[in-house]
Amino acid sequence: MFEKASAIIKDGSKLSFDYVPARIVHREEQTRRMETLFRPLVEEGRPCSAFLFGSVGTGKTVTARRFCEDMAAHCASKGLGMERVLINCRIRSTEHGVIYHLLRHYDPGWPDRGFSADDMLRALRKKAEQSAKPLVVVLDEADVLLKSGNRDLVYQLSRLSEEMRPPASVSLILISQYSVSEKIDDASASSFKRANTVRFDRYTRDELRDIIESRAEEALVQGAMSPEVMDLLADMSREYGDARLAIELIERTASIAEGGAEGRITADDARSANAMIYSNVSESKLADLDCKRKLALLAVSRSMKGSPFVSITAAEKTYAVVCEEYGQEARKHTQFWTYIQDLEGAGLLETAVRSEAEGGRVTYISIPDIPPKELARKLEILLDAPSGCDECRY
Repeated sequence: MFEKASAIIKDGSKLSFDYVPARIVHREEQTRRMETLFRPLVEEGRPCSAFLFGSVGTGKTVTARRFCEDMAAHCASKGLGMERVLINCRIRSTEHGVIYHLLRHYDPGWPDRGFSADDMLRALRKKAEQSAKPLVVVLDEADVLLKSGNRDLVYQLSRLSEEMRPPASVSLILISQYSVSEKIDDASASSFKRANTVRFDRYTRDELRDIIESRAEEALVQGAMSPEVMDLLADMSREYGDARLAIELIERTASIAEGGAEGRITADDARSANAMIYSNVSESKLADLDCKRKLALLAVSRSMKGSPFVSITAAEKTYAVVCEEYGQEARKHTQFWTYIQDLEGAGLLETAVRSEAEGGRVTYISIPDIPPKELARKLEILLDAPSGCDECRY
């Protein structure tokens, strides 16, 4: 039942959110910043700290994991050891849960009850000293922990090194979507001053395009996803600048394509995947369009013909045919362009101006949220209704 070899997906694990690529695309600046902050740890064994701040899907966690793995590898190449533990504070949201997880790193058999937080901290300090290696603790979604009233824990962890015998030490990396400066006490804030902040901005459309290409190369069969489909996926995910969304779109698109007969990923596979995750094309939104704009949108959807994009010139030619079919007068180019702009404003299509190889600039139209055939079908049902085009008849 599962014998069929994949024609699309080469290694699905590369599309997991837990996967850490060898190179984090477009996060070189943040990595260099973290290298600067943690140089004292690598060169002198001194504890360090950093606060990684940015929206969902901006690469904070994967960059921290890649950085810690590379830092540990560098230390090993110099004959030095390093321990590292990443804790998701949405899962471990209490002081007891965090310290318990750290103890289990050193002792997998540590009991989950019967010890106070102070007892556990003393045990943690002892085990870290026995390892004789620096410990780097990454607290992901740290704001969840701090909202639960565990401000003192950050202070205790940041000061644990003062009671340790070198080379043992504890360094902290806090990761959050939101600023934690107002949630930690003054003593802890001294360890996470503004100079230690590493900012992660939302990815641009072109950066998402590079991420999509990089992951597709690792996860998919060579040639399964065309550059045009990669462009379409980048357009779909650019509104949020979210790499997680882009990677999820790759995975959904590839899975849909696996069930098709094409043996490759098509633009419609991408649109279907996007419709599963998020779609602006609701029945009510289409019904609210006047007849003129329904006709313009129908023309665009019909002119796509399985392609990711269509030029406005080609769409306008189809528009003339559609108007004739429904007994309407085709409007001039300026009015047709107004309809296209209105439809883009409603989130039903997108436009982009691109330079052509032979010179000049051309406006292209895409429909990212729904397969054009399905959109055309919905519009035809609305237009074929008894009163579908009454408003256009003079």
